[in-house]
Amino acid sequence: MAKKILHLGQTVKYHEQIRIFKDEFKQFLTPDIVSICTFEPIKDSFVKTPDFEVFIGITKLMQALGLPDPHSPDFQLYRFEEAMRTRPAISPVYRSDCYIFALVTSGKLAFKVGISDFMMQAGTLYFLSPWHLHQYHRLEDLTGYICFFNDSFFASTPESLHTIRELPMFQLEGRAVFDLSADEQQPFKDLFELMLKEVNSSSACRWEIMRHLLHIYFLKAQETYEAHTHTTTEHAKNARLSRAFERLLEEHFLLLSKGRTGKVFTVNEFAEQLNVHPNHLSNTLRKELGKSAKQLIHERLIFEAKSLLHTTELSVTEIAYRLRFDEPTNFTKFFKKSTGTLPREYRTQTA
Repeated sequence: MAKKILHLGQTVKYHEQIRIFKDEFKQFLTPDIVSICTFEPIKDSFVKTPDFEVFIGITKLMQALGLPDPHSPDFQLYRFEEAMRTRPAISPVYRSDCYIFALVTSGKLAFKVGISDFMMQAGTLYFLSPWHLHQYHRLEDLTGYICFFNDSFFASTPESLHTIRELPMFQLEGRAVFDLSADEQQPFKDLFELMLKEVNSSSACRWEIMRHLLHIYFLKAQETYEAHTHTTTEHAKNARLSRAFERLLEEHFLLLSKGRTGKVFTVNEFAEQLNVHPNHLSNTLRKELGKSAKQLIHERLIFEAKSLLHTTELSVTEIAYRLRFDEPTNFTKFFKKSTGTLPREYRTQTA
């Protein structure tokens, strides 16, 4: 099964693709999804692969997933029921440069993001930022909508892209999966239908209109996010610094995965890039997130290690060197101290 999955479409393995990443794909957001959906155990829904796939560009991703050619090189939108007939039941484990958002109106899709498994089903509103390590397994025929776009789609309006990156749904602490009531779903259905109508039109202005419709969609999604999470603006300044740190942390781990930095940054190095004192950074993060900068850096490193152990067949030694440990034994000690288990034990326990 693993070999079959690895050869879906014209894919490129991580160790090959890592040399040809482009500088512009720097936004590597939120490694995990904090969901307010009810999680369900999804045992035996996924398989491990020797390595994971990396897709740059929507066209390559669509080919690999058995989906229709995109409407443009940086945008794709379709109804699940129109495209799922040709889509494999189980996807590769992969990362891509795409933002993805979807609304499921019926059916079930098991989804793995990093080390978290959850179920998309009727009423699920879903957001995924670029560079998540993830995989899906279709359990029932789906209806609903899904959209893919990347940074290039907003190249003509960089301020819009900045706004999107600031949205709480695309932040580490944000909830990216929501269970909506029928009344809450309707505005998103209406917006999807408007976007489908526009993307299939021959209007010379259709892409500019699409960008505006996406803005409306995300504003509505932010309203829903705030209603579900009871967000306030009391600590806006601290929240901005926390989000800036989290974005910088994820961008740093993207560079790490690309082999373009030889170490994991220290708290002092992160603080220097954010133009704040290290103590102020850690104190702010403790207030906002309940953890110091050092704890968050270590957690991010452990998350990356767990994701690779859980979803690939890379050896512990290979993972240690990818995460820039000088010696595999140092990685093993760090992992054991942080999790209470050895890397091989963790892999066995989560198999």
